[in-house]
Amino acid sequence: MSSLLLCPANLEAYLRDLPVAAAVLPRLQMLLLSDDTNVSEVVELVRFDPSLATRVMHAAGSAYYGRARDITSLEDAIALLGLREAYRVTAAFAMSRFLNTSLRIYGMGPAEYWRRSLACALVMEQQAPSRGLDECVAYTAGLLHALGMILVDRHLRVVGDPGMLLREMPASPLARQESRLIGMNHAQVAAFVLRKWNFGAEVVVPIEHQFEPARAPSQQAMTTLLAEARMIAQEVVKTMPAPGQKRGAEPEAADSVISGYAAKILALERWLR
Repeated sequence: MSSLLLCPANLEAYLRDLPVAAAVLPRLQMLLLSDDTNVSEVVELVRFDPSLATRVMHAAGSAYYGRARDITSLEDAIALLGLREAYRVTAAFAMSRFLNTSLRIYGMGPAEYWRRSLACALVMEQQAPSRGLDECVAYTAGLLHALGMILVDRHLRVVGDPGMLLREMPASPLARQESRLIGMNHAQVAAFVLRKWNFGAEVVVPIEHQFEPARAPSQQAMTTLLAEARMIAQEVVKTMPAPGQKRGAEPEAADSVISGYAAKILALERWLR
């Protein structure tokens, strides 16, 4: 048996270092999907993490959202943003605290990983309505689709060869390389984590089966959309300037849709600093 195999006990240990803010998201998403949710319920949940509450209040009065005013209460901030936009702010900020990280095993810097995650979320959100899918669920699945990479990277840095590098190749897809090394791919690792955080099947199943949508036992439409959005997200990131480089230092994408996603990500990066 390989000494590199990743088992549930390893994942449980690694999970203890992930931010507690992530636990807010599945409950907040459930509230948003309910027809009888009121603002006070969302307020109480966001207050669970003071830094999230502060960010939501800042967002409601910021120029990023086309406003420049002081917001004096979380209730006013959420009412002004609306429940779904409050969720997007909360999700982006909560996840940025650990999605913005280097993945040495994958040869991926923090900006690339964060941008891929956010690009996938934006593509999912935009395309969901035309397929009869919920935008909030789609955004969440896109944002978290590569979450498992963090755990795989940590595991292989602890138990693997320091020079190990996993890269996507036509003859040896990334998911296959991962499965050979540790017994599971990063989509399966993400599913384990998200179940621990009590995310529902509408998010977990598409992420778990993103490499083989036809094998998904349910959520077929969302799973197929995620598989497509993941590829588009990679194209978006390729068009973006390196961190610290001004826009225009690299060629713009010929596709205006791709360029539009890239511009949104750069604006959000500036706002989250």
